[in-house]
Amino acid sequence: MLVVIVIIGILGSALVVSVQSGYKQARQTNCKSNLRQFGVALTIYRGEHENQTPDWISNLYPDYVDDRGLYICRADKNYGLGVTRPTELVTLIKGANATDGVAFRDNNQGTGSTRNQNITACSYMFEFSAALTTWGETYHKLPNPHTMRDYKVAQMTYGDRANVDSSGKPLPYSASRIPIIRCYHHYRDQKVICYQNSASGEKLSTQKKDFITINVAYAGNVFVGPTWWEGTIYPGEATTATQ
Repeated sequence: MLVVIVIIGILGSALVVSVQSGYKQARQTNCKSNLRQFGVALTIYRGEHENQTPDWISNLYPDYVDDRGLYICRADKNYGLGVTRPTELVTLIKGANATDGVAFRDNNQGTGSTRNQNITACSYMFEFSAALTTWGETYHKLPNPHTMRDYKVAQMTYGDRANVDSSGKPLPYSASRIPIIRCYHHYRDQKVICYQNSASGEKLSTQKKDFITINVAYAGNVFVGPTWWEGTIYPGEATTATQ
C-alpha cells in the first residue's frame, strides 16, 4: 500500500509540473499571437500614415485591430488594468524607471491625452508612445522633453552606447531587433542569458541570466528577450553565463 501511495504521489507531482508547463506555454503562445497581430496592424498603419506610428497602440482600435481582447495578456494578473511592468519584477531587477509611471500606461490609468479611451485595459508597453521623457544621449540631440517615440526613432536610426562598432562609434539598430511593443508578464516562466549593462547604458562583455520578455519588433517579427533588450545574445554569439 505504501509503495502504491508513493508511486501515485510521484505521478501526481509529475502531472502537476506538466500541467503548469502547459499553462505557461499556452499563455506565451497566446501573447505571441496578440503581438504578431499588433505587428501587422502597425505595419499597415505606417503604410497609410507616411511611416508614422500612432501615439498609442489603443489608437489602432477599431480600424486596424477590431478585438479589444488582444490588448490583454493572459499572464497579466491585473488583466491589463494595472502596471505594464509587474511590481515584483521591477523589484527583482532593481530597475524602476519612468516607464513604470501612469504616463506610460495605455489603459484607464494612463494620462495620455491622445490615447483611445475605448481601450480601458492594456497589458503591453508601447515603446513608441507619445509619453514625454528626457531620455536620450547627447549625440541624439533631442529637445527636452521629447516623446518616447522620438527617443526610440533616434535609437533605431543612430544607435546608442549599447550598440557600437570596434572604434566605439554607435551603430543603428536593425528594425527586426528593436522592440515596438513589449510584454513583461511572463518573467516567472524562464530566464535567458544576456549581456549585462553599465549604469550609463554601455553593453558589458560579461553576461548574466535575466527574466524574459516577449516582444514584437518594429519590423513585425516576434522574439523572446531579456528585460534589457539591448543585451540580447543573437545566434553565433558565445554564451558564458552559468547562473
